[in-house]
Amino acid sequence: MKKMNIEYREVKLDNNGEGFIRKYTNPLSKTYQYEYALYKAMVGRFGAVIPKSRCLNSLMLYFKELPHKNEIEDGVRKKSQEDILDEIESLISRDIIGNIYFPMMNICAAEVITKEESDGMHSFTFTDGIYGFRLCLDMQGKGRPKRILVEDIFDNEDPIIEKEIA
Repeated sequence: MKKMNIEYREVKLDNNGEGFIRKYTNPLSKTYQYEYALYKAMVGRFGAVIPKSRCLNSLMLYFKELPHKNEIEDGVRKKSQEDILDEIESLISRDIIGNIYFPMMNICAAEVITKEESDGMHSFTFTDGIYGFRLCLDMQGKGRPKRILVEDIFDNEDPIIEKEIA
């Protein structure tokens, strides 16, 4: 079965009562695909993850629009879920590994709080109540991630996580 990118269609009626269709594709859909790939890649590094946000479901739907394997359409190779996960894994190894302090992450259960920022992007806060960090993608103009912004949230005297939970 061939997967297709989903376009949202809106039918409007003009003054004569005739309809026309206007197509809409979310301009942040590529960003959301990379954000869900970041979430998915980080979840694999923990023993268990408890999501505390409903917006992860919508991010997952954007990610699921991508083909699983490489497909060629009209002579152009389409980006697959595996391609995006590979890009994110290389960014994680460059920007996150060694820049956070979270001992025994691989056996720890963490909560993930997803927050929508003012520009429409999302940040992910991973915490077990003692240790924690926040991640956000820094996107280039072409819809590709330039780097991952990392903030170790318990380095500060006033932990940010307590403000978000309350």
